Amino acid sequence: MSGSKRICSSEEITYYPQVSPVIIVLVSDGAHCLLARQKLFPPGMYSALAGFCDIGETVEDSVQREVAEEVGLNVSSLEYSASQHWPFPNSSLMIACHAMVQPGQNKIDLNHSELEAARWFDAKELTEALKRKRMPTKKEMGDVPFWIPPPWAVAHQLIKEWTESQQPS
Repeated sequence: MSGSKRICSSEEITYYPQVSPVIIVLVSDGAHCLLARQKLFPPGMYSALAGFCDIGETVEDSVQREVAEEVGLNVSSLEYSASQHWPFPNSSLMIACHAMVQPGQNKIDLNHSELEAARWFDAKELTEALKRKRMPTKKEMGDVPFWIPPPWAVAHQLIKEWTESQQPS
């Protein structure tokens, strides 16, 4: 058998670590995308919405529920993008998606128990954020209105994909 496991040497029982599925979703209204921040995030960082999948939920159900719970929006369509293992703290499998809300249906109703802030960003703002190669220092934060997760994070990939899709062909 393959995969991660630990075998108890005294009882010869094989244990397999649990992996928790998590959706991470970049919501768009067509002209803007929604980024949010949790209180635990470093100052100024905004990212895509994320949340654990409940038992028995599909990815689609989880996206619908999380977006509705966190920002009060109804998702009208969804597209899978990528996945990423996120080992700490829960050994999660991040399932990254793009979601759309209907144009004009973009009024945010923020769940303050889950998020500190959420707002719509346009492609110009995100193009500038993508040029930043690292987290700003405290001294630089006055000159940087916000920043996004680093390039190795799947949230960064979602933001980059959306921003590139907004460029004229």
